[in-house]
Amino acid sequence: RIWDTQSGQIKRTLEEHTRIALDSCFSTDGNRVVSGSWDHTARIWDANTGEMLSEFSFNNVAISCDFTPHP
Repeated sequence: RIWDTQSGQIKRTLEEHTRIALDSCFSTDGNRVVSGSWDHTARIWDANTGEMLSEFSFNNVAISCDFTPHP
C-alpha cells in the first residue's frame, strides 16, 4: 500500500504479488515503486496510478530491492 503521510489515508494498493512483499522502495523522483516478494518476483509500479509497469522473475525470493539513479 502507498499511504499519504499527511492524512494517513491509503492512496494506492499494489495487488499483483501472489505472496507477501518483503521490501519496497520509491525511485528518487517519487514516480515509481519497486517491490520484492516471496512469490519470486520484483515488480515496478507507477506510484501515481498503481499500474504495474514491469515484472522480473527469479529462482528465489526477492528479499531486497532498490533503485539506482541514472546519470
